[in-house]
Amino acid sequence: MIVLGIHIGHGASAALMNNGEIISCFQEERFTKIKNFQGYPKKSIQECLDYLYNKSLDIDVVAFSSKFYFGEALKYPLQNFFSIGEFKSYYGEEYYDLKLQGKSTSNFFKKLKSIKEKKIKFKTILDNYPDKKLKSNKFLRSIFEKDLIKNSKVKISKIVYLDHHECHASYAYYSIKKKDPKIAVLTLDSMGDFYNQTLWIPDKNNEIKNINRTNQCDLARIYKFVTLILSMKPNEHEFKVMGLAPYAKLSYAKIVYQNVFKNLLKVKNCKIVHKQRPKNLYSYLLSKLSSYRFDNIAGGLQIFLEQMTSDLLLQIKKKYKINKFSISGGVSMNIKMNMFLHNQKFVKKLYVAPTGTDDSLSIGACYAISKNKSKELENIYLGRSLIKKNILLKKKINSFLNKKTKYKLLRNVSSLTIANLLSKGEIIAIARGREEFGARALGNRSIIANPSNLGVIKKINEMIKNRDFWMPFALTILDEHKQKFIINKKGIDCKFMTIGFNTRINNLHLIKAGTHQYDNTVRPQFLDKKNNFPYYEIINAFYKLTKIPAVINTSLNLHGYPISSSIDDVLFTFKNSGLKYILIENDLLIKKIK
Repeated sequence: MIVLGIHIGHGASAALMNNGEIISCFQEERFTKIKNFQGYPKKSIQECLDYLYNKSLDIDVVAFSSKFYFGEALKYPLQNFFSIGEFKSYYGEEYYDLKLQGKSTSNFFKKLKSIKEKKIKFKTILDNYPDKKLKSNKFLRSIFEKDLIKNSKVKISKIVYLDHHECHASYAYYSIKKKDPKIAVLTLDSMGDFYNQTLWIPDKNNEIKNINRTNQCDLARIYKFVTLILSMKPNEHEFKVMGLAPYAKLSYAKIVYQNVFKNLLKVKNCKIVHKQRPKNLYSYLLSKLSSYRFDNIAGGLQIFLEQMTSDLLLQIKKKYKINKFSISGGVSMNIKMNMFLHNQKFVKKLYVAPTGTDDSLSIGACYAISKNKSKELENIYLGRSLIKKNILLKKKINSFLNKKTKYKLLRNVSSLTIANLLSKGEIIAIARGREEFGARALGNRSIIANPSNLGVIKKINEMIKNRDFWMPFALTILDEHKQKFIINKKGIDCKFMTIGFNTRINNLHLIKAGTHQYDNTVRPQFLDKKNNFPYYEIINAFYKLTKIPAVINTSLNLHGYPISSSIDDVLFTFKNSGLKYILIENDLLIKKIK
């Protein structure tokens, strides 16, 4: 059975499943170059349709990952063009303040149209339709289906619209290797199909059933608002607030937690619901947090998140006698929370689906159709190949070399050659095979370096990343050596960088540059031969030289851009950064830096 999953909205994407196996997932941001693209994934869908046409395969089911759509949000995708200042006005006096008071917001939409016209260079799928028509969910569905059928050269047998949280939950459960009947599946996000938290438990047939749901779990919304109050971009920079939190002095962070966050929400009947949540949440947080320092705000917020989710899991454990959990939804991206949860004594196992944000809803939609016939998600190298034909790749590189005399190319370099460069403190970009789906680079679109060399942090930031000074880099470590460096008493699997861990002090100096510089925690990718053999070979060669079975790993992209996808993206990134080396498949491109 062929299933095409489609997510329309923030993190737009399209995925393909063939007989229970996810074979592709494309993110629209990789085509548009707009990070966290919000809208209709037209190019991602076309990539799936072209693949099916070339393979002479028809579609049994097209599964959209939501039942309800908001035309205004798709026609005016704020995430694609709003500045931080404009977001502050939107959640403040220019829109939400007025809306909550029952006053007209027409002036805001006039301004919104003007801003959009100035900043967006492309048309949305809804631009040609009047705003009034976009209030009809039926009309919106007809637009999506019309575009899909128009561009498809293959037969489509059935089109369905699924519940947003069912897709999150299906991803969290059916993607697991062993479908455990005694596991609780949680979805936690900002809002989808009018809800923001759901609980699911498998039945005797290993099909998940919805136990409860609520629209009062404001964890993601609170985190988003605090991100904005700290002058970072909402729905994008929450990870920066998480990275900042460990720098807070615990006693000061607890004061912020007690005075601002603690009484906003509570856990009741296995749901996170309102306690003393004010009607105008953004205005409340803006006022209450004004007298506290930025790091203590981040620390207090993280305590709140961890305490609320821990209380929720404990209540579920007591009521349903379950001590294994799987989590998806945007909140699941908080690896510090995930670390806190898996360290709780009552938690036996924790699985966190890779990139549980809305980007993965297209995959979840496929799983929701396939259910217990689904196969494990073994890896997430699901995007575009670097280039479809190797001969074209060589032509692209040769053309690049001919125009740029400051580059040279070494053909068919060995893993040992790369390992030698790493051991000497060099920083190497890698672009190979199919790109990773999601927010984490896992060795096919990565920048790697020696994790024992603290100097590479500054070098990488100055070369390309321009990361905030407090943000850590991640680590890829060979699976067979992880116990020497990482404390993982429960044997939690982490091949997709979804969970944080504490490190072993005696070997910390060997991987220090790949850890959080303040609390020494790590966000690792456990790598085995099966998952990515070429990447494994490089790290194994580096281990033989240095006795360090790990490398720093950060994504290959310019600051503010999505992960580099095609060969053109890769060469653009290399040209416009301070990177000296990039491994393209098996060839090493070198920049002659004076």
